[in-house]
Amino acid sequence: MKNIFSAISRFFANPWFLASTVAIIATLFLLWYGAWWVLPVVLPLIYDYYIGHHIQRWHERMCERHAWWRVVWAVWCALVFAVVVGVLVHMLVFKWEQPFVITLVAVLAVALWCELKSQNKVYLWIYGWVNAIIFATVVATFVQLYWFQMFVIPTGSMESTLLAGDYILVNKVSYGPRVPMTPLSFPFVHNTMPLNPTKNSFSTACEREYRRLAGTGRVERGDVVVFNFPEGDTVALEMASMSYYELLRDSQLGATTAERRKNIADNLTIAVRPTDKKENYIKRCVGVPGDSLMIINGAVYHNGEKEAFVPKRQYIYYNEYTSKPLKVGIDAATGSYMELPVTDDQLSEYADTTRYKLRKIGGAISGSSLIPHIATRGPRRWTIDDMGPIWVPQAGATIELNEENMAMYGRCIEAYEGHAVEQRDGDVYIDGELAKEYTFEQDYYFMMGDNRHGSLDSRFWGFVPEDHIVGKASYVWFSVDPAGGGIRWNRIFSSIE
Repeated sequence: MKNIFSAISRFFANPWFLASTVAIIATLFLLWYGAWWVLPVVLPLIYDYYIGHHIQRWHERMCERHAWWRVVWAVWCALVFAVVVGVLVHMLVFKWEQPFVITLVAVLAVALWCELKSQNKVYLWIYGWVNAIIFATVVATFVQLYWFQMFVIPTGSMESTLLAGDYILVNKVSYGPRVPMTPLSFPFVHNTMPLNPTKNSFSTACEREYRRLAGTGRVERGDVVVFNFPEGDTVALEMASMSYYELLRDSQLGATTAERRKNIADNLTIAVRPTDKKENYIKRCVGVPGDSLMIINGAVYHNGEKEAFVPKRQYIYYNEYTSKPLKVGIDAATGSYMELPVTDDQLSEYADTTRYKLRKIGGAISGSSLIPHIATRGPRRWTIDDMGPIWVPQAGATIELNEENMAMYGRCIEAYEGHAVEQRDGDVYIDGELAKEYTFEQDYYFMMGDNRHGSLDSRFWGFVPEDHIVGKASYVWFSVDPAGGGIRWNRIFSSIE
């Protein structure tokens, strides 16, 4: 048995096996990414690193023959050491409150002295960890950017499908991974630095256009989807859980929008974020591009058909007193509560115990803060349980523009598709020109939380653009009760439906 394990170890450690494996992975990834032209450079480098060692031997000869090369190499090694160790020191000691360049220069000076004068055991031991950290960071970053990423559920908007404290695995290949739009970013964090929630973890010095690699499918109705919060381009950091645009509609902050904007800027810290650095949200897709939606008594209808049954969808009900006996049951088709008839022989049985009627709270909620942020549309008042019809924009589809549908689609045209929109005397101007119609440039989706009365979703802030989609929630790999209830063992490694 020992000989077998030894033979297996030698096989996996064989340079040809390692070179072939890495070359195949690199080739497949570059073809998927569309950068096949890099292969003539990458493949020879892989061969040389594992088998040829020509670059290593050339480097050793240069160090033996030229003192200036040894200095250049020492500076490079010291700089790598200073970046990794400097980041850790600056994060733990200064929490990003001081300029990072001061810490970088100080650590670089120590590292350069060690490289040129005395490579002591402590320095070499730390450098071994530096190499391990760099390798692990590169591999993990590629995995989370292009294959899958882990998220934690912070709120109860998806109860009871997902609970606060669930750690989920999001599959990015399902819809095709999005190529980073803001590539200069600190690894393993989203939009703020560790230990400092007001310090950006990214730089907008380099930004790229939206691009998505090929995936195994598209977003479908019923999928549980992770996406960037559409209204998260501007954030008041002290009230990050609330949409900045909802704050602008709060009359308590001022009589006009200009007054409210000034009050917010004077009293709160405002941050502006690119698309891929907006906060991550998770909801269920209830409308795909081209759908016509209606929400009637809490149930979603798309193109006239009722949504598929969501096993763990939930609502909040009020108990409403009624003078007649009432028996309540569960509708097997929808999972919602329903009133059952009470026969004469059951009257005495239910007379004292069924004097309260369940009523959804949605019917009593004003539609003033719902999409499109007006109180009424058409012949009826909109609420979270009764909305529509709502047409979900589709790439290539053309609509006529008027004051009514601009309230619904104006933000899509202006904020998500990058056009200047102005309305004057009932007419719509796009990029300074009179526009009677508009053709959408990308697909949009309508998302709702399974906790239908406890979710901030598309009913309030509108559609989710395609370029905001992150991936499909696949599994709960770990779960902890945030109220101190310990590990939820029954949820570990459970699939998300």
